[in-house]
Amino acid sequence: MNLSYAYQEWPYAQVFRIAREARSHSALFLVHIHDGEHLGRGECGILTQYGHSKQDLVDGFETAAKMLAQRPAREELQEAIANSSVRNAIDCALWDLECKRDGKSPWQMAGLERRAELQVDITIGINATEKMCRDARAAVDKGYRILKIKANAEQVVDKVSAITAVAPGLTFIVDANEAWSIRQLEQLAPQLHDLGVALIEQPLPHHDDAAMARYRGPIPICADESCESLQQLDTLQARYQAINIKLDKVGGLTPALQLARAAKERGMGLMLGCHGPTSLGIAPAYVVGTLADFRDLDGPALLHQDRLHGMRYRNGYLHCFTPGLWA
Repeated sequence: MNLSYAYQEWPYAQVFRIAREARSHSALFLVHIHDGEHLGRGECGILTQYGHSKQDLVDGFETAAKMLAQRPAREELQEAIANSSVRNAIDCALWDLECKRDGKSPWQMAGLERRAELQVDITIGINATEKMCRDARAAVDKGYRILKIKANAEQVVDKVSAITAVAPGLTFIVDANEAWSIRQLEQLAPQLHDLGVALIEQPLPHHDDAAMARYRGPIPICADESCESLQQLDTLQARYQAINIKLDKVGGLTPALQLARAAKERGMGLMLGCHGPTSLGIAPAYVVGTLADFRDLDGPALLHQDRLHGMRYRNGYLHCFTPGLWA
């Protein structure tokens, strides 16, 4: 099998701000795997929050290209390639290739029922309060019923209060992206609960979240940056009530399905997230999204444009991918 890859930058429709950074574009790698007859495609981003760089991914793809010549199983690649984003792109490309080669759908391979559409949230990035309120109203006008509000450590309650006032009756998630301390969480959670917030995502830094094991509050807490693999699940269950699975973090569709099923067996809440992908990166996540309570799969909706045969967002729902895009 032959592997080729290309670095691409996909502009956002507007600057996307979260607690740790502001981005004007999404940096992605497109991957093709060809077996001489069939072509599989995958995509991944660069997880800078874990110290990954563009060169790290290039090095990983070069290693993978040498391995693929020997036609290894997907599971072998998962063990041999260090970078999780590289593993994701390759794993998803192999799913695509194997579906085409074997004449099967990804639903048959995953043992899941195909869903024609999934309800998703839309993310409100960090801006001045007035701008965030305008973005929230625009989301409501498009039919979204779940808003994910990005937050840093400043004016959290004021901004959430203003947004809930202009978008009443919706479900709200607040994502701190590691910006708070345990003391801030203890202060903010009761006030956010009074505003109707249903979930708080990753309040503490992922490398310093042990205090979450002692925390008890009125809103369930979801691990995002802290959730990287199935091997962490015991620790995650002791500290959080839910996890956010992103294919770039866990290394692809194969381990994402394993982690999702294991978390559900333990009664944990489940979110499917993304890291600025086009529809090519969202399509494999959509498969796992059929198991989730929340689907933060709005990456393509935030871009200036999407890939050919991109997935459709309508009235707060994401419609299933077609074989023209993936699998």
